[in-house]
Amino acid sequence: MFGKALAAAVLAAGAITASAATASAAPVSPVKADDFGACMDYAVGEYDVEPWLAHDACDAATFEDCYWVLRRAYVPAQVAATACRLSFD
Repeated sequence: MFGKALAAAVLAAGAITASAATASAAPVSPVKADDFGACMDYAVGEYDVEPWLAHDACDAATFEDCYWVLRRAYVPAQVAATACRLSFD
């Protein structure tokens, strides 16, 4: 009898702990593709690209247009590709 009560108490405590952990976890907002703001934040915030240049690139019609706006301004290829990927992939 005692064993069944103990098992039930342990199971109930586990369920409460699991639901409390899930409820208290803050929702994570991952950076998603097709995100003009993420493109801007990456280019300007991480690599000090001029805001007007980053805006022109991140607002371009295609990935290639975005990439070449940045590359023509001598932004490193990897930086240009990553920023544009945030805006277009």
